[in-house]
Amino acid sequence: MGRFVISFMSMYLVKDLHVDAGVAGTIVSMYGFGGIFGCLFGGSLSDRFGRQSMIIGGEIGSAVMLVILSFIGDPFVMGAALLVYGAISSIPTPAIAAYIADVVPVRAQKRAYTLQTWAVNFGFAIGPIIANQLVKISYTLMFYAEAVILIVATAMLVAFFYEARKLGAEPAAATNAAATDNPADATADPERSVSMMANYRRALADWPFMSMVVFMFAYTIAYFQLTSGLPIALTQLGMGTDQYSVLLTINGGILCLLQIPALAVFNRMSNTRVLVLGMLMTAVGYAFQIGATSWHGFAIAAVLWTLGELGTFPIAATTVASLAPADARGTYQGLYNLVWSLSNGAAPLVGGWIIGGFGSRTLWICCTVMFLFVAAGLAATKGSRERAVARNLRESLAS
Repeated sequence: MGRFVISFMSMYLVKDLHVDAGVAGTIVSMYGFGGIFGCLFGGSLSDRFGRQSMIIGGEIGSAVMLVILSFIGDPFVMGAALLVYGAISSIPTPAIAAYIADVVPVRAQKRAYTLQTWAVNFGFAIGPIIANQLVKISYTLMFYAEAVILIVATAMLVAFFYEARKLGAEPAAATNAAATDNPADATADPERSVSMMANYRRALADWPFMSMVVFMFAYTIAYFQLTSGLPIALTQLGMGTDQYSVLLTINGGILCLLQIPALAVFNRMSNTRVLVLGMLMTAVGYAFQIGATSWHGFAIAAVLWTLGELGTFPIAATTVASLAPADARGTYQGLYNLVWSLSNGAAPLVGGWIIGGFGSRTLWICCTVMFLFVAAGLAATKGSRERAVARNLRESLAS
């Protein structure tokens, strides 16, 4: 619910700091590039030192950076600060994803990641409404509001997730506890040593996993135009934060209503089939934006690409969790989440450049083609992923 600052950052830069649209995209991209460092090291450090230390440290650090950002008036200083903020705020992401795999049995992980995605989208449906009201008073208020929400969420984590500290310190023990559906049985082993470099080498040499990473990068760099290219396109058509925030709320609202019911359908299908169908539906939604000239046109497109999102994010996370060995889950999740940071950084650059040079319609055409390419790639590499998942399952049962 509190992750709304970046979604409104480009508008803040253009309207309050009077920055050119192309420069604004470059500045916002610094957040994504900063996330590269957080994802690279957050996951592997959680394998080494535990999930909870990475999660709590990242959330508190993010709150501090948001307060600092609220005092910055120079656009270029803002870019440097966003680089740091992106690095800190992305540290918890791979640790959270790995923690879910630690404590949830394999048979229930698709439901677990779907529920996590549902929770994120529920917050995403509410957040823009809150932020839109705040920016009508002052854009500065949104920085403080997000900082407060992060601190409250961290306090809840400290208060209610005591057993998670043990699990974070010993992923292998957590795996055994998860297999018995009793996470509290996990115990930490302070003598355990995880080789971060060995885990990196293992992940980078894992072709089924790395192909998934590449395809999801191609997907997200196009999909993240909804928070970079879309607000600029709407601004050029004479629309503002009211119209944009409603589009984000439509996206989050539909996902909240349909994410869990859709799980019954997804459970009867292979992960690859769900991903391919999701990509194709997303392509239809972005193709609809090619000819959209009014808010209603973009609203229809938002419904379509939201239906596509139902089957992409949670199923992709489930697939990555299945591909990751138990003692390298954080590292695998870190490299996978690197996709999101790279995309957050590259999407504003790509979107701003294409819109500035060729117009928003060209951007939506390029995005549509990208989704079709990813759908074809995922279908072509289905066999290698399924063999890798089966191998990991056999090794887990043998241990």
